[in-house]
This record gives sequence, structure tokens and C-alpha cells, in this order.
Amino acid sequence: MQTMVFTGRLAADPQISPDFAKAVFRLLEKRGVGLDGKDRIVGVNCVSWSKGLNEKVIARALARGCEAVVVGAFVDTAYTARDGTERAAKELVVNRLTVLDWAVDREADASPAAEIDDEQAAA
Repeated sequence: MQTMVFTGRLAADPQISPDFAKAVFRLLEKRGVGLDGKDRIVGVNCVSWSKGLNEKVIARALARGCEAVVVGAFVDTAYTARDGTERAAKELVVNRLTVLDWAVDREADASPAAEIDDEQAAA
């Protein structure tokens, strides 16, 4: 199996099972500009089966827009869609995760005290 490294921002808040056994999230990354002049966005679905990582890091540190680096391996997954059709998908199974932009830091930056400090610093 090949190891892949993907850096991107979360498209939405992670989906985490109630027992923290599984966490699923999607990373998006800008990869240049297409021929039409629009940003070329690449996305990858990530899944973590590490209960400790899911509970201690993913549930607490990641939210929509947070930036992360994921190291893992691609696996093919087959499933039955709601309409009954058989489908296949690729998922990046997380071996290592580095959070570059923590959700907690974003909350602190959005607090009223942080806004006052920024205004005072500008004055």
C-alpha cells in the first residue's frame, strides 16, 4: 500500500460515531487554476478508525474550515446507496493527522475580547 499525504481544509464538521470508533471528514485543497480561470479544487474523503484520535483530537480540534495534514493509505469501499444502487468510493484511511488550524484557536479569535484587543492594537 502506498502512503499518501494530503493537506487541506475541512469542507464540513467531522462526522463522529457516538462511541468515537469512526470519524469521517472531507478535506479540500486548491490545486491551481483551470483553463476556465476558476480555482481547481480537489477533495478527498478521510476516515479514522482510531478511537483515541477521534475522541481527543478530531472531535475537539477540527471543524469546518480548519486546516489539517493527513497521512494515510487509500482504500476502495463498496456500499449500497439509499436508492439501492451499488457504489464504490475511495477513502483515505488516516494513519497520522496534524492539525494546522485548530477550531479552539478560531473560537478564541472570534471572541469579543479578541476584537477589542485588535482594535486597541490598531489605535
